[in-house]
Amino acid sequence: MTKLSSLIPPHGQNKYELAIVAAREARRLNEWTRRTGEIVQGKPTATALERTIRGEVPFEYDENAK
Repeated sequence: MTKLSSLIPPHGQNKYELAIVAAREARRLNEWTRRTGEIVQGKPTATALERTIRGEVPFEYDENAK
């Protein structure tokens, strides 16, 4: 697992938006482990943040949201 201090948000990405996406991914991972009984390597929050920065978590913006 990568050290979190070495993870840098991609150029042009807002670090706060990445944190929100990573938090939602961490919730999804936690729920998945509860349902399936499988274990995620490392801490779910760190894994979610790493996956988000690597671009493995799909997300999109709703331009019409207010």
